[in-house]
Amino acid sequence: MRALLLLPGLLLAMLFALLAVSSALTGNWGGLSLFAVLTWLCLPASGRALGRLAGGAQLQLRLALIAALLAFGAWRFVSGTPGPIYASPEIRARFHAIYDDKMQNWPLPYDDIMLSTRYGRVHVIASGPQDAPPLLLLHASGVGSWSWKWNAAALGSRYRLFAVDLIGDVGKSDYADPAHVMKTGRDQADLYAEIADLLGIARAPVIGASEGGFVASNFALYHPDRVEKLVLLGPMGYSGATSAIAVITLAQLFPLPSVQRFTFRWAFSGDAKLQADYTEWFPLLMRETHPAKVAPLPLSAAQRRAITAPTLFVFGTRDNLVGDPARAAERVSDMPDARVEVVDAGHLMAAEAPELVTPLILDFLAD
Repeated sequence: MRALLLLPGLLLAMLFALLAVSSALTGNWGGLSLFAVLTWLCLPASGRALGRLAGGAQLQLRLALIAALLAFGAWRFVSGTPGPIYASPEIRARFHAIYDDKMQNWPLPYDDIMLSTRYGRVHVIASGPQDAPPLLLLHASGVGSWSWKWNAAALGSRYRLFAVDLIGDVGKSDYADPAHVMKTGRDQADLYAEIADLLGIARAPVIGASEGGFVASNFALYHPDRVEKLVLLGPMGYSGATSAIAVITLAQLFPLPSVQRFTFRWAFSGDAKLQADYTEWFPLLMRETHPAKVAPLPLSAAQRRAITAPTLFVFGTRDNLVGDPARAAERVSDMPDARVEVVDAGHLMAAEAPELVTPLILDFLAD
């Protein structure tokens, strides 16, 4: 019996040891203590030590202690108040400084708007003619609204652009209370309806990149009267979420330079321009932030079919987060009014290949 349990015990010990190392690398000393004890309990040495205390019941005692510690850890994770997004005020200030530096390349005059919402302050970059039709821009996870700088000139020649920093992510939006955060797609939709109200937008087309596509989809799903058209660029919520979450989580659990370099290349498909643009931002994101956002899990078939706004999907041939564009296109074929385009680009296609993506957007919005 003990021999049969030896291998599973060693495998669990390895898992808990890795989590202990991750806790140490990320400065989570409570987690380090918990996983170190769990590692010891899974090793034969703990059985010998506990056996002297509990006689022949050492196995039962070990299993009971492991179960109790895992239950305690789960309870602390679920019931604990979320911490701040940034590791320190200095890290937050550094992100804002990089953000401001990137905005020096924004191709049009712009206004910084700060909205007071039910969750906290939401930052919006407003650009383009004030009398032009409104267009909402929702950025990809972890990149901020400055990432639309590659598309702003062409889009802003026809529309009044409102690029919204996702609250709970890095950028200039901030939760007022870390205990009061968005938890569901409906929460996201209601917030963006509030944002549109505060901006004086009754109805507008919405462009969402990656996680911004997930947010835009929820907005169209729960407030269909507010969304004129949808443009979704490599969107989360349709495919690819599991592998994307796994890779990003791995990079955050083990913030080593080699892991970060791998994740960087994986996320940006090796594009030299994007790697240069995010060379400081992305490693800092992996090491020093803990975003509080709604997980962009795939929408159900019923939810997809309930989105009635005309929708343009743009998938990339080298998009490691979404995956095979043909499979992604097949998943959205049941939507009532969806069109699919495929471009030779990676996940952040609007920045990597604006000469391909922006004309597709303008043509679709003009139809």
